[in-house]
Amino acid sequence: MKYLNQLEYPSIPYPTDISHPGSPLNSGSVKEAGCGLCCLAMAVDRLTDQSVSLKKLVSLSVKHKANLLPGTDMEILGPVVARQFHLEYSTTESVRTAVRCLKRGGCVIANVGGDREGYTGVFAHEGHFILLIASDGDQICVLDPALRPGRYDEPGRRGKVLLDEPFAWCSLKLLTKETDNRSPGFYLFYRKAPLAAGKVL
Repeated sequence: MKYLNQLEYPSIPYPTDISHPGSPLNSGSVKEAGCGLCCLAMAVDRLTDQSVSLKKLVSLSVKHKANLLPGTDMEILGPVVARQFHLEYSTTESVRTAVRCLKRGGCVIANVGGDREGYTGVFAHEGHFILLIASDGDQICVLDPALRPGRYDEPGRRGKVLLDEPFAWCSLKLLTKETDNRSPGFYLFYRKAPLAAGKVL
């Protein structure tokens, strides 16, 4: 199983926030803004017999203008990657719908919103993408592309995530809160159903 950590890729340029010339992110890298790219690469690896490099995903993001704002516009790049690797793609605000996708063997990219008044973001202080790969119905298994020592030990985060690197387990309730200031909250990817016998395209 592939796990990618964006912090390990400062040498791969990834210009984002392009709609604001002069932004420091214009000359950024995967380390600063590549959480979505890492999630997509891990999802492709998990759902198909193919792989996609971070450099290729950077190229696709730039080509399709998914890098105009800070980070990656998943509503643009998600469908592009799904088409290229013959995956189904949809979005939802419901963590229960996300769990159903996982139980069908799919992967879900969660769009967590970070800190807000009265709340400390657990998976990030600002916007961040994480990959959901499994659920037992009560807990969800997460691959966090920005995992580092002590990440979930900060005040406001401690005790909310069970870490077994690189896997992080958390409750559905927590993920609902983490994504409730983002829309959509979840991007769903799963294998296309095989054609029934005798059916032709």
